Order: sequence, then C-alpha cells, then structure tokens
Amino acid sequence: MQLGSCFLDSLTVTSFFGNAEMRGVFNDRQLMQSWLDVEAALARGQASLGIIPQAAADAISATARLEKLDAAALAADAEDTVHPLVPLVRALTAACPGDAGRYVHLGATTQDVMDTGFVLRARAGLDIVGRQLDELVRLLRRLALRHRSTPMPARTHGQQALPTTFGLRLAVWQSELQRHRARLREMRARLLVTSMGGAAGTMAGYGPQAFALERAVAEELGLGVADTPWHATSDRFAECLMVLGLVASSGEKLAREVYFLGRTEVGEAYEPQRATQVGSSTMPHKRNPIRCEAVIAAASTLRAQVPLALQTMVAQDDRDMGVGMTLWKLLPECFILIGGVLERLVEVFGDLGVNPDRMRANLDITGGLVLSEAVMLRLAGPLGREQAHHLVMRVVRDSLEQGRPFAEVLRGDPEVAAALSGGDIAELLDPLSYVGHAAALVDRALLTSESP
Repeated sequence: MQLGSCFLDSLTVTSFFGNAEMRGVFNDRQLMQSWLDVEAALARGQASLGIIPQAAADAISATARLEKLDAAALAADAEDTVHPLVPLVRALTAACPGDAGRYVHLGATTQDVMDTGFVLRARAGLDIVGRQLDELVRLLRRLALRHRSTPMPARTHGQQALPTTFGLRLAVWQSELQRHRARLREMRARLLVTSMGGAAGTMAGYGPQAFALERAVAEELGLGVADTPWHATSDRFAECLMVLGLVASSGEKLAREVYFLGRTEVGEAYEPQRATQVGSSTMPHKRNPIRCEAVIAAASTLRAQVPLALQTMVAQDDRDMGVGMTLWKLLPECFILIGGVLERLVEVFGDLGVNPDRMRANLDITGGLVLSEAVMLRLAGPLGREQAHHLVMRVVRDSLEQGRPFAEVLRGDPEVAAALSGGDIAELLDPLSYVGHAAALVDRALLTSESP
C-alpha cells in the first residue's frame, strides 16, 4: 500500500500532501526495480569471485529492468504465489537470454533482496530530504540575518513577555534544523548497509566466499557491510523513521508559528499567497495559510507512525515477516509525507511575508508593560530585587485595574519617583533598549553552525 499511489495522485490532494520527487522513489515500480538492482548486484558480485560466469552476470544485469519484464505475467504469478518476490525472480529468470537465468537469485533469500532494496530506496529518499532540509536552513539563515535587529514581542505562556528580534527567533529555528541535519548524517552510516544473511542468517547459501561476496555486493551498490545479519533487527529503519519524525515535528512547529503570526489580530508574518490563490470559496478577504495547514496535517500523521516503527523492532526468532510487511507500508508513507512537509516549508519561507511595523506596533500595545522586567531590575539596585519586584507588580496591577498608562502610574508612584526620573522611565520603556543580546545571539548561531 503506497501513500500517493491512488487518491494522492489527484490534482487537488497533490497540492497539499506529498512530494512528486519522493513519490517517484516510493512507488510500486521503483520498489520492484530496487529488488532487481539487488539481484543484478548479487550476480555481478558472484561473477567477480568466479562463482558464476561473467557472461551470465552481464546478461542478468542487462535484463534486470522492470520495463524488460512481462508485467501481465508478473501480476498473474503474484496472484498465484501470494509472494512478494518470487514472481519477480521468475520473470527475470525467464527473460534472461541463454542459460543466464539459472544463476538468478543464487544463494539469496527473499528478505535479503527486499531489505537491501528498502535500503536503496531509503538512501534515495534521504538524499531528497537532505537537499530539502539544506534549502530550508539556507532560507532561515538568510531571513535571520535580514531581521537580525527587527524587534518583536517574545511570547511565553501565550502572552507577550519581553522584546526580542525576529532574527533571533529564526536563528533558533535554523539551529534546531541544523541538529536534524547532523542526525541524518550520523544515521545514514548505520542504515545504509546490505542485508546478506541468507535463509536463516547464517549466510550458508552464499558458499565459502560469503564474506567476500557480501563485500562485493555492498561495493556494487555503494553500501556498507553490516557486522551481523539483521533480518529480525529493524532498529536501523526505526531510527530512520524516528529522525524523520523529529524533522516533521520541527516542521510542524515552524508551520504553527507562521499560522499564529499571520492571525488578523497579530499580523506580524504570513504565508505567501499567489495572485490566483483562493483563500475561501465564500469570503474573498481570506488569505488562509493552506501550506502551513498541510504541513501540520502531514507532520502529525508522520509522527503518529513513529510508535509503529518502534514496534517493528519487536521481531520474533531469526526472521519475522510481520515486521517486514509493516516496513513495506511505513517507509513509503513516511518519506512521502516528510517530502511534502519540507517542500511546503521551503515555499513558505522562500517568500515569507514579514511586517516589521506590525511587530513594533504589537510591542507597544501593552503600553510599556512588556518592559516591566527592565524597570524592576533598575529598581533592584537601590531597593533590592524582592522589594523592587513587589513594587513593580503593584504598579502593574494599578495600571491594569485603573486603565492608566504604565508610564503614568510609574511616574506618579512616590517610591518609583524617588529612584527614577522621568527620563529614566522613558528610556526603560523603549522596547529597543531591552532586546538584550538578540543580535549577537543571531551572529553566534550563524557563525557557529554550518551554512549548507
């Protein structure tokens, strides 16, 4: 069952979920072609060691293309055998010229071919994810530099907290994604290995040159060699899907941030809109963040698959095809979903609308209350921190309850007036005076992390 093989290929849904390039890797044709690639590599490896004739390996490699096989016969044989690989092996055997077919799949077992094929497709998928993630990081870094000193409200517990800069927010996001880039690099070495255990993990069917053959096949496919057979050990794939889940979760967070910042009442940043884009079928004024919503939906769907990926590690005995069948379903779905998540985010941040004026206006809507910490810390010198905190809390409460500007209540309070002049208060209530080291933190984040 492939996500994107039926309904997701329709024009409407394709606009929201998935990624065309990823669907090109994770479809049934590419699944079977990856298995054929493994069969061809096995034959070439065996020929290099003199196990089978070189001419046979050449013929098998030349024939191991899905378009050269009888699709109708494949479908009929699959119906008869109720087996994922045997029909393909039979079709390849029959299509090979001369007696080359007698050497197809020699010594291998189904799961060797299937698992190694899954690894090949995962590698192609990870290459796409890597490129998309690199582009997203580049966009965030560029925006962080552009808005290094653009003031905006920091928000905690859903409320304005202190002034910050939009550049710092973006720098934090790119740093999180940089860690995912590192996780993906580290995970590849563990995942991208051949599966050559043979029927029961002993490699008996590969004969006396089994280890040399394993190295030869790995070299043919550009993969590593696993230290032990792993038919019943799915931690590699589980780790891969967990990392994709991490990337998806970060992606959803970014989408939710843009979703929130684009609210009418906030209006600080917003998803780009094409001139022909329709926000609502009934309300012409709507500019709905449809890409962000698609990211949220796809990311939450992918993340829900992570527990199932972990469940595949609970395999029984020396092989458990219940695990294999689960991965057959999980890998395409998760890769297609993450491809869509990252593609949508690249679209959003590639032309993100940013409204610095609205950010500044939102900083001012509390009438200076967002600077209460600055006032409290200045008063802590003459009064002590605890007394200063109590005093400013009282002034804030009076300001809110009486509906009077914070600055006016501060100036009218005898204790405050004894410690601060009117000029001091005006300076302390300037949001630009209290963004801390935000710009320097942006610089540090960009200088200490890799630019893709």
